[in-house]
Amino acid sequence: MRARPVSCLPRLSRLSHLPARAPVSHAVSDWRAFAARPYRAFRVVAVAQGFIGALTGPAITIPLLLALGAHPALATFLAVLPAVGTMAQRWLPAMLDRTDGNLRGLVIVFATVGEPRGFLMAAVVAVAALGLIPAWLAITLVGVVSGVLGAFGAIAFSLQQSWYRIILPEDERRVVGPKLGAVTLGIGSVVLLPMAFTIDAMVGAVGLWAYAVPLAVSGLAGIGPLVILRQLPPPGRVRIPRRTAWAVDGGDRLRRHGNVMTLALLSAGLSPFLSVYAMSVLGTGAGFAIALSAISSGTLVLASLYVSSHLRGGSSSVLLRRSFVLRGLALFLGLTAHPANPLAPVVLVVVAILLAAGDTAGQLSANERLMRLATGPDVLAFQSHFVVRNVGAYSGGVATASLVMMLGGFPAFAILFVVAGIGRFAAARATELPEASSEATGVHRVMGG
Repeated sequence: MRARPVSCLPRLSRLSHLPARAPVSHAVSDWRAFAARPYRAFRVVAVAQGFIGALTGPAITIPLLLALGAHPALATFLAVLPAVGTMAQRWLPAMLDRTDGNLRGLVIVFATVGEPRGFLMAAVVAVAALGLIPAWLAITLVGVVSGVLGAFGAIAFSLQQSWYRIILPEDERRVVGPKLGAVTLGIGSVVLLPMAFTIDAMVGAVGLWAYAVPLAVSGLAGIGPLVILRQLPPPGRVRIPRRTAWAVDGGDRLRRHGNVMTLALLSAGLSPFLSVYAMSVLGTGAGFAIALSAISSGTLVLASLYVSSHLRGGSSSVLLRRSFVLRGLALFLGLTAHPANPLAPVVLVVVAILLAAGDTAGQLSANERLMRLATGPDVLAFQSHFVVRNVGAYSGGVATASLVMMLGGFPAFAILFVVAGIGRFAAARATELPEASSEATGVHRVMGG
């Protein structure tokens, strides 16, 4: 551990509710453990962040931007600005130095600024609905608010996972970590599905005000984490080593994982939003676009039930590779959603399900693999080291995709489906597989599998 030693660090293991793995299935046993009282604060934060992510994310902002008159390429670019802003993590070591290793304080500051962003976005939409500002200014303000403040929220979420990694013993982290992600993702389905059935009628009745309501709800949800985060056990004073074990000794496995994730993020940037395709090429309404997001969120939950339990004792690298293959196949299937195909909307639903299942497996297994290859502050060091390259790859993919979309119509999206699919297959091929079963054991060294 390269953090400054912390005395009397609260250990949740003293109240550990991890049951003996007996007659019940692993999944049921793990979820029972996750439902224990000591993890309630973690669950509340996850639920709140699920509301925030669903109601201020692309599921809402893309239909909103298109309703304001934004070009599909511009809507795509603005929807991913929060991810571009996470490049600020590159300066995390310096920020920790300036704050005497106060990781907890940084998380709370970033969350305070970023999580209630729904209030500002709702205000912009309200002003636009009243006709006080032109559409182009509303588009710009939505992009700036969601981009800048969304980046703060994304950084807070990322640092928060490292906080959990420090205060949770390894056996508890393997149970709690993936399931927190499952809860956050699953809330999206619960929140978005009713909107999918009502948004078109609401827009027809009250116009842009239909988008102001969910954004305001997101702002209210953003207040919750600001209270709960202060109640979690502090991670102590955290220092990020300037020369990490993986930098000094080669760390080929960790470096290779970073390279794979860079390629994966490039492919993710090139992948078109299905909601943009549905509205701009197939001519569907906002309701169907939001329904796609709701279906994706529901799939994320179901997939995470398997993935989170599998990762506790299974191979994260094998699952990561399979997730790339699944997403590659899904993108090529998207080619059959041609406007001339009467079943094109159904095809999009199938593609959304497959992509969501692959995204769940990929996100959780990639995070788990990182946690197994690095420990403590090394995780933060890895993130700060690779963040510029990874975000740059994703941003480059999005920028390229936006330019291709300027061609318009199905051909532009077909190009993106093919190129992004090839990128997923390349990432699968580059993913390292374990040579032995050591990754599935409970003992993991710093450079373990």
